[in-house]
Amino acid sequence: MNARTILAIAWKDILDAIKNRYLLMSLILPIGLSLLFQLIFGGVANTGKFRVSVYDPGHSRLTAQLRDVETLTLVEVDSLAALQEEVTGDSVGGIILPENFDADVDLGNRPELVIYLNIRKGGSELAVFRDIVYQQVWTMREEGAPVRMVWSTSAAPENEIAESGIRKEGFRMDFYLLVMFLVMSLTMTGSFVVPLLLVEEKEKHTMEFLLVAPVTPAEIAAGKAVTGLTYSLLSAGMLILLNKGVSGNWPVTLLAVVLGALFLVMAGLLMGTLLHTMMQINTWSTIVMMILLAPSWLSVLQPPDLIDKIIRLIPTYYLVELLNQSLTGAVTFAEAAWRLGLIAVSTLALFIMVVWVMRRQET
Repeated sequence: MNARTILAIAWKDILDAIKNRYLLMSLILPIGLSLLFQLIFGGVANTGKFRVSVYDPGHSRLTAQLRDVETLTLVEVDSLAALQEEVTGDSVGGIILPENFDADVDLGNRPELVIYLNIRKGGSELAVFRDIVYQQVWTMREEGAPVRMVWSTSAAPENEIAESGIRKEGFRMDFYLLVMFLVMSLTMTGSFVVPLLLVEEKEKHTMEFLLVAPVTPAEIAAGKAVTGLTYSLLSAGMLILLNKGVSGNWPVTLLAVVLGALFLVMAGLLMGTLLHTMMQINTWSTIVMMILLAPSWLSVLQPPDLIDKIIRLIPTYYLVELLNQSLTGAVTFAEAAWRLGLIAVSTLALFIMVVWVMRRQET
């Protein structure tokens, strides 16, 4: 494949796509919804100084780091019972540090860090507390996820109370919304805008000229993919920056977004090569989009076994899993490799199918 030819096709399509109202909608809608939900859930706020309790029998350097955070009043307690009392009282949250925490972090053992949230406090205070914890934890080690964070609530039914007296809680609304909007943005651009651009070329008969020009179907497909990837990453990047999504294992997040965008662009290219009218695109793209978005909607639910098995057949299920785990720092690159590989193989398979269909249309 000729790189200059691919870039020439991509540049032409990037400029043409700017005029497309559907592209504008795919960029603005997820970002607008994200800003709206931030306002609703109080994701951005100036909370001033607040109280946090820590139980640290091993005198970890994480505690020393937290002492230096100006927005925190750090209360160091000498027992789990005292920490429980603080978290159910004035503290916005509490942290339990294992005795050998620093040594395990340095050795890459990823010790468990239990963080308690006082659900009686405001959502903005909890959001800021979470951000501070993530920032401080990730400064402790340069490579990989340093710890396994377990988020818990201070109010739990008795049958769910663990040894520490607090129920384990893994759900974070801010990350759930970010993942949902990321997948929405990538899906709208890849499986809706990209095929629309292709069908517009068919209706204007410019695609016929491309197919008989001295370029290969693989170069055409690659050029179109670069266009879709450019706009997908533009939208995803804005969402990540607006939602502070650079926390956690950001290299895995970045790779997952790029591979997920490529997969969805290839799905759009395949639809665009198979379909011929705007009406067909509007119908089939809507159906495909709903299927591809389903894993992001159901990620916080426990669907019946049959539904769960069906959802796992959709490649975006593994994209959602990767994003949820990488944003919270709950996955290493080695643990993410097989999911990344699965998305990459699916993308390659779609690319081969696109090229094959284009070659058939040449004859």
